[in-house]
Amino acid sequence: MATEHYDLIVIGAGLSEQIAATLLAGQGYRVLSFPATFQAEQQTLACCPALNKLLKSLKGENYLRDSIDSVQLVTDDIRLQLGGPLPLADELRREFPDHHDSMLALLDQLDAWGCKLSLLLTRTAPNFSLLPLRLLALYQRQLSNNLPARKLQQPILQILRTLGAPKPQQTLNQLLSGICLVTPERLSVAEAALKWHITTRPRNIMIAELSQLLTERYAASSGQNIPLDELAAIKQTGKHPTGVRLLNGKALSARQFLVGPLPKHIKLDTALASTIAKPPCEPRRWILSGLPLQRPPMLARQVILAGKQTLSLTWDHESPLPGQALLEDVRPAALNTLDTETVLQQLSSLLPFTNFELTETGCSPREMVMHNSFWPRGGLPRPAASNVLFCHAAHLLPSLGVNADVILGQAAATTLQKRLG
Repeated sequence: MATEHYDLIVIGAGLSEQIAATLLAGQGYRVLSFPATFQAEQQTLACCPALNKLLKSLKGENYLRDSIDSVQLVTDDIRLQLGGPLPLADELRREFPDHHDSMLALLDQLDAWGCKLSLLLTRTAPNFSLLPLRLLALYQRQLSNNLPARKLQQPILQILRTLGAPKPQQTLNQLLSGICLVTPERLSVAEAALKWHITTRPRNIMIAELSQLLTERYAASSGQNIPLDELAAIKQTGKHPTGVRLLNGKALSARQFLVGPLPKHIKLDTALASTIAKPPCEPRRWILSGLPLQRPPMLARQVILAGKQTLSLTWDHESPLPGQALLEDVRPAALNTLDTETVLQQLSSLLPFTNFELTETGCSPREMVMHNSFWPRGGLPRPAASNVLFCHAAHLLPSLGVNADVILGQAAATTLQKRLG
């Protein structure tokens, strides 16, 4: 049986890989994709500069809409809302009459850095397999864009100390670590800046609509799909794939490969698997059920609850059923001290007179909470070999959520276009 040849084969295509495949197919390359199943239909993507750039290339700007989501920080004595009826400056002035100017200036600086980083990271990634060379290339690109490269790699605690007073420091510490789900000691300035800029955007798009737009543009560009469960094996020589084999025995080859999340039955050669990022460590999670069908008007859709432990409560998230919410925690990587009773006590002050149920889910007790090193020490499409690129955003930039897919998908497309010529 003759082998079919492609310019690019995308294996395990999630959203970031779908973006790269669509952009390259639109450039006239012959692309074959084995799409993975990802469910994010009820989620939205904030319209950061990276998403604006993508939608412009896809002619899909009309899909954007005004955001109605907001984020709220709730502590024993503070209630701060982002995206609510009052501007952020007024919220800060009410809660911090003596420090609101310095807090707003710091957040504005993070916003400006996040805006630049969002666009910078969509460009061609450093095409080196060695980490020191990738870091050096990223450092040089940051400097060329008037970004403070060394400061961006510091922990966020460093610049929060410039506020002086303890209460403003602690508040922004809890807010930023809560929206990133990264313990403050492990949260870099770059990561906080990107997430802050994304969180505060006034417009967004439904992920289901973006996925449908990508599917239509991919098909219009003659991109091809084969279900992932029809893939039998990846043929490799050391770290270099030479092609794939289907369950029906058909052989396919390509000049380049883009690797995303793989099913368990697909095995990679040890030499290649060792270069791919390990899966992200998950935060501890609970599902709340039995909540009021209508969210209390005083609470935002996402609430950062700061007390003994910083918790993030998102209403009706990843669930088609009303009266449910997702709860996630931010905790030191080496500790596992938070118990369900403590969580219930914190929630009782937020949801008084509510008989809800709390069910822990989705996290092994042996897992640590976050990655072991500061971003951006791996947060780029990762060259696994001269003909392989690893792009799965949930592994490389877990705290950015689905917006990381938009950034890394475009970066992967520009890198692969440069490789293919």
